[in-house]
Amino acid sequence: MENTIPGMELRAHFHSLLERWDATPRQGLPQLAGGQAAFLWRGPGAAFASVYVAPEGELREAWGVHQRHSCATTPPGVRIPAPPNTVVRGFTISPDGTRIAALLSTPQSELAEVYILASGANPVIVPGATVWYAEPQWDADGTALWVLNGKPPQQKLGHYAVDSGLTVELPFPQDLGSTIGCRLSLTHGEGLLRLTAKRPTGEARVWELASGAWRASTATASVPRLAVVEDDGTSLLLDNLLVYRLSPAEYVQSFAIYDEPDSTSTVLWIQTASPERPSGVFCLQVPAETQARHDTDASPMPIIHRRVKALASDGVEIPLIISIRATDLGPDGNPLRPLPLILTCYGGFGVKHKTEAEPSVPAWLESGGVYVAAQIRGGGEQGQAWHEAGRASRKMRTVQDLIDVARYLVTAGWSSAAQIVAFGASHGGLVVTAAALLSPASFGGVVSVAPLLDTVNLHRHGLGRQWAHEFGADGECTDEQRAAYSPVHMLARIETSEAGLPPVLCCLLKHDERVDNSAVVGFVAGIRQRGGDAWLFHENNGGHGQRASADVLAFSSAVLAFAASVSAATMR
Repeated sequence: MENTIPGMELRAHFHSLLERWDATPRQGLPQLAGGQAAFLWRGPGAAFASVYVAPEGELREAWGVHQRHSCATTPPGVRIPAPPNTVVRGFTISPDGTRIAALLSTPQSELAEVYILASGANPVIVPGATVWYAEPQWDADGTALWVLNGKPPQQKLGHYAVDSGLTVELPFPQDLGSTIGCRLSLTHGEGLLRLTAKRPTGEARVWELASGAWRASTATASVPRLAVVEDDGTSLLLDNLLVYRLSPAEYVQSFAIYDEPDSTSTVLWIQTASPERPSGVFCLQVPAETQARHDTDASPMPIIHRRVKALASDGVEIPLIISIRATDLGPDGNPLRPLPLILTCYGGFGVKHKTEAEPSVPAWLESGGVYVAAQIRGGGEQGQAWHEAGRASRKMRTVQDLIDVARYLVTAGWSSAAQIVAFGASHGGLVVTAAALLSPASFGGVVSVAPLLDTVNLHRHGLGRQWAHEFGADGECTDEQRAAYSPVHMLARIETSEAGLPPVLCCLLKHDERVDNSAVVGFVAGIRQRGGDAWLFHENNGGHGQRASADVLAFSSAVLAFAASVSAATMR
């Protein structure tokens, strides 16, 4: 089936563009301790990022704001050796800066083992510790680790003595209750271990471990020192002072604030992501290096990222980020003509959807297309109420938002319905597939990556129990209500494809530990049995999380080639 996927002849074209746009290094936010800085770095051509350690002062000089647009091909410091064929899922530096507790897994699994890494030393595994992304925490003296062991919702808390190997399991607080749907995390500071449980409703509770016993934290939530304000761009305010401004499609992935010992200044580390530079880090000293604005990154072509609002059918404005080449806009700022368009979304779990920080965006634009990120209801772009507006019994509203956005883009002249290819991954794959089934005339094609296609039988998915609240499967909604937007069940109600279903490409990740691939295989077969056009693309090496760069480039080439083919894009 893969040999017949439309666009095979275009893959080489897109692969060449993707390689050129993927030439910048991927930098990770550093962790500082003992005068040392530990960070992730993935250079061009590397499959995965590695852990590096450098003196803090050296890294500040190399990654200072004045070096923000440089593209050094080698990082400062030294690479910390790790076992071969492993992927770093997270890490924590020791209090003295000499060791790293790293979460390492194979590329095929997101469940990681814990290793102790150090410069000039062989990696040492922490026996019996397996972790699902929750970074371990060091004791204050650096002799032991606290680890959230296992995969949600069946996690346990363990204390591991690094040198002796002694392991102690500690019960969770008695009033924690069920952890189904919870996101657990650990932090350590001021001599206390803290456990945070974030409920699907957005409520978070914190406990502190003191003298071997848990107690509910009585500390009041502090006002965040760094405020991220989004308007035409993204403004960063530290202690109410505007310190930096990013472009409309650039966003903050993470940050860290360190007050200098003399208390006269603060060092702010910022990790940003954008299509032009997927992961970059810089630091600035406040107030000495405060800048209200910065020049945009130099790139092979001028790209315009514009924030607009689309009016949904119920009168609510849906935020969009539209990316296009400057040469495809007229003097009035409107597109010269309707163009092939990739429309992306997520719309679930309160996740904030942004323009993909990947080379696939500029590669598509350079080939003459438009790229749009739709921040539909169900996401977290406008707070908890925005999430609730597309959750559980209101999930169909999320699907309708995407349809409304597609219609707006046609009316505004950005594209035509036949040229719009809806693209979504995971929950976004659910939304784009359901939207195409509900309104097939609104789209020229669909790309659905690792999609959640059965929302009635959540138990069939690896993390399905964690998603009960999002889909109202905890008693809030009936099976019939969830079947209204569940693509597997929507398709079952269609006898033939006479409704003119657009071409569909479903992408499977062989080692997906979250979503049941069999639902996707059955869905594609169902479309074909009804006379429709649908294909499966298999990625055999990776899972739902981080994948090797070569696999991502091959995958992106196939997706962009399919989108160009079904939207009749002329490559130029």
